[in-house]
Amino acid sequence: MMPDTAQTPPKTDTAIPFDAPLTVLPGIGAKRAENLAKLGLGTVGDLLFYFPRTHQDRRHITPIAALEPGEHATIQGTIISAHARRMSRGLNAAQVKVEDETGQMALTFFGQGYLAQSAFQAGNRCLFSGVVQEYKGLTLNSPSYELLSDDAEDRVHTGRIVPVYALREGVSQRLLRKWIYDALALLHGALVETLPEALLIRRKLPPLAEALPSAHFPETPEAARAALARFAYEELLMLQLAVLADRAARQVDHGIAHRINGPILRGLHDALPFTLTDAQERVIAGLLRDMASPAPMAALLQGDVGSGKTVVALHCLAAALDGGHQVAFMAPTEILVEQHYRSLAPLLAPLGVRVAQLTGAIVGAKSIRKELARGDIQVVFGTHALFQESTSFKRLGLVIIDEQHRFGVLQRNALLGKGMRPDLLHMSATPIPRTLALTLYGGMDVHILDELPPGRKPVKTRRIPDSKVTDLYRYLVTQAEAGRQSYIVCPLIEEGEETRNLKAVVEHYEDLCAGPLASLRVGLLHGRMNSQEKDEVMAAFKAGALDVLVATTVIEVGVDVPNATTLVIENAPQFGLTQLHQLRGRVGRGDAQAYCFLLGKPSTPEGRERLDTLCREADGFAIAEADLQLRGPGEFTGIRQAGLSDLRTADLARDADLLDQARIDAAEILRQATDDPDCPYAALLERARRILLAT
Repeated sequence: MMPDTAQTPPKTDTAIPFDAPLTVLPGIGAKRAENLAKLGLGTVGDLLFYFPRTHQDRRHITPIAALEPGEHATIQGTIISAHARRMSRGLNAAQVKVEDETGQMALTFFGQGYLAQSAFQAGNRCLFSGVVQEYKGLTLNSPSYELLSDDAEDRVHTGRIVPVYALREGVSQRLLRKWIYDALALLHGALVETLPEALLIRRKLPPLAEALPSAHFPETPEAARAALARFAYEELLMLQLAVLADRAARQVDHGIAHRINGPILRGLHDALPFTLTDAQERVIAGLLRDMASPAPMAALLQGDVGSGKTVVALHCLAAALDGGHQVAFMAPTEILVEQHYRSLAPLLAPLGVRVAQLTGAIVGAKSIRKELARGDIQVVFGTHALFQESTSFKRLGLVIIDEQHRFGVLQRNALLGKGMRPDLLHMSATPIPRTLALTLYGGMDVHILDELPPGRKPVKTRRIPDSKVTDLYRYLVTQAEAGRQSYIVCPLIEEGEETRNLKAVVEHYEDLCAGPLASLRVGLLHGRMNSQEKDEVMAAFKAGALDVLVATTVIEVGVDVPNATTLVIENAPQFGLTQLHQLRGRVGRGDAQAYCFLLGKPSTPEGRERLDTLCREADGFAIAEADLQLRGPGEFTGIRQAGLSDLRTADLARDADLLDQARIDAAEILRQATDDPDCPYAALLERARRILLAT
């Protein structure tokens, strides 16, 4: 591979468009374009908005005589000699000797022997940046370099503040940096501002033509921070416009004013075999108040595992039924649908309510759809089958969606469109930090259950070293002998690795059955089993016919077995913190003390912190905040919502102030757009509309 030079590419009369393929840039052919596509980069615009993960300040030149081992330094010198040398394992290295006014030193470029002839000619002046090491004196191994010309502005890789990007195999820092530098030069003033001038002035943000170059190649650290803050604000502004516009579109006075305190709601409340917590009473009152209004309700019900969200939703369901409306209760998995159906149907049947299930595997789906269309079925629990075109309702008045983050906006709207502006209640067992809630659910009223039912004890969580695993399995045997049940959870089967992962889960199950748990009744549950197999296994476990259930994360939500008091999580470092907390919620659902044991040794400091946090914290909201700090919003519980995973600059754990600013500005923009259709924000609103459609 020949080195690229640092010369600014010649400017053309016509700037390249943002949507031009990357192959228009010098040095990018089909193979390199394929490697860049793995980074999500397909166009020049993608490339320019691929911001650095950090910057390195290479402006300060250190004399060779002043170098210290271990420091990251930049030197400037003249090449004395350069030659290629064959190293061990067949690698060619370029060995270069360089000098400045204070001394000489040797540099080695491993695997880059060609540089000895193509780049480092005796007499050339160069900048080199890298970590100073000791080997037969001080040296730099494979440092970044820049051939010096008379024009200091041509420096790309050193001698300046240099961008450092997240990479994949096949794309080097040097190449990516140069391509972005070239693309910026080729645009030469063709950047069209995307934010109104009034917002730039109000928030003291740099214009696009200044911010985009500074985000990559800033003159000062302050310029980099200002540029990246501008793009973080713009991302958050667009998301806030999207969620607030979505809310405004639904907040019209043509919804359903539900009847409150009717016979079904009263009968349900009187029939409950337990007393509601103060938090449940408070949230139910607020939700029923919203349902009584003619404006369509859009509410998010949040609560930690075991806080009683389903009972709250049941009161809203009963209020809708009292007015003669139907209710659609949607959940992401058949197991969760089955769980809701089995727990709620016995409470509704004595009140004369007809209930059904509708999933892709349900027997008699055609007949159920006919009864829904006639209005004979009042409540239906289902998966994605509920928003399919073949499913219709006579009088849909309430949509309840459990585990909301697993559904997109279009899926939600497809279900809402089957009624005349029905009310909407989202439920989430994933406690969500404030910044994330405002970003994802800013268009909803948020209700939080912050109290657990009396008698519930926090699950005690412990890390188990490899040396104690045998003792742990003996403990599971003693628990079974005492009549208690246990879960053993294995890591999620990942896309593209299903066969290998599934084989590992099955083999582990077989090893346990033949080894330490041979005396117990052990079941196996994973996502690739058919619906009947899953139902049979879960029914056996709930009935107490199994002592131990070995499962993947299909039990993450919706599985309620109060007699299960022990949870073992294999390879715990492979899970996210919030997911670990969700899994832990499968135990501790009865009165007995429950335990969660974490197996596997973390390989990173972040992994250790996740497990230590779980052992230390029981509060889901504290765990959610820690998870957001550790993993960032794009990976938070696997959420893929409304452009959230595509945030290039904004950090919801860091940019709470920017989020507040964006929310204020988004509300003002929407107000002005309502009062004046010709206001100067049409382009922003169109971008927000596209964000919603993309979810």
